Amino acid sequence: MNDISDPVQAATAPDPYPYYTALRAAGPLYYDERLKLWVAAGSAAVCAVLQHPALFVRPAAEPVPRAIADTAAGAVFGGLARMNDGAAHQAARRALQGRLAEIDTLRLTQCTREHAARCRPANAPALDAWVVQVPLLAMAESLGVPQPVRQEVVALVQDFVACLSPLSSPQRLALAAEAAQALVERFGAGIGSWAGQVPGGLPAGVWVANLVGLLSQTCDATAGLLGNAVVALAREPGAWAAVSAEPALLRDVVDEVARHDPAIQNTRRYAHAQGAEILGRHIEPGQAVLVLLAAANRDAAVNPQPDAFQLGRIGRRHHGFGAGVHQCPGQALAAAIAESALCALTQADIDAARGFLRRPVYRASVNARVPQFHPQETP
Repeated sequence: MNDISDPVQAATAPDPYPYYTALRAAGPLYYDERLKLWVAAGSAAVCAVLQHPALFVRPAAEPVPRAIADTAAGAVFGGLARMNDGAAHQAARRALQGRLAEIDTLRLTQCTREHAARCRPANAPALDAWVVQVPLLAMAESLGVPQPVRQEVVALVQDFVACLSPLSSPQRLALAAEAAQALVERFGAGIGSWAGQVPGGLPAGVWVANLVGLLSQTCDATAGLLGNAVVALAREPGAWAAVSAEPALLRDVVDEVARHDPAIQNTRRYAHAQGAEILGRHIEPGQAVLVLLAAANRDAAVNPQPDAFQLGRIGRRHHGFGAGVHQCPGQALAAAIAESALCALTQADIDAARGFLRRPVYRASVNARVPQFHPQETP
């Protein structure tokens, strides 16, 4: 099991899935004495936790992480609908859902293919940049960010994302705060059509924060989905040959990767004053639940033969985009971006990914699984 010591470390292990199997066998919902939190590993438990109205995405005493609480990055974090609960954030979530539903997926597909071809990787280091930059450029274009400043915005978002990780150094957090301030200023000045069209009744600052949030999610969730799809095409026997002969299969590859090796391996929920009852267990006020989305994806109760990578899988179910009020509204867009980007791959890219398989290394994270095809030291 790769000497995995806990379910948080599992997210970036070379192969965490035997370990997840053992956790499901230990119980769909159990208390981890070492981590001092509950762990939901089975599909039924994960669904119940994600949809429980008394479990929230942040602890009551720390709505914004302490490390960034008094910075521009903290101000952006405090406005994110996906990281907060309450009426104000529900309004932002509805506004995002409405705007995302208006995106022309055909145009999104076209612009993603253009960015994927223009940035096409020439080697393993370029492949690392490609899986992050192509989704970011496509999403930034969809938000109406004009071409002259698009690359600058993409670079700033990558710096901002450092504030979302508890593993970031003080230096990275300071850079993230500077990037957050720069992004707020640029979007606040109305760069791009979305920034200049604040939904009625929503504070401009909250809308700007959530535009930054949309792009920041792309750095982890969509980049991981795309990167893990590249890995799957290199790893699974016959997969690359199949999509080379029939590119329409790429969407099925993306959907199966989202189940079999998801980008977001876990998330958390917190009980506030009233606590919560889940599958006969009482979550005390103040306690946290680590929700193992990736473990639930391989629960045989919902996906027969769960460890097999199967194109054409009947009744496929996965939990990587969440459920309940915090279900990701961009699931279809993320899949469309990943599918469209994969069209630009060549045999050389697959060969680079096969090199990764000999020594798989993932970006340092407590919940995201993004392959590093050419790992380097992170400052």
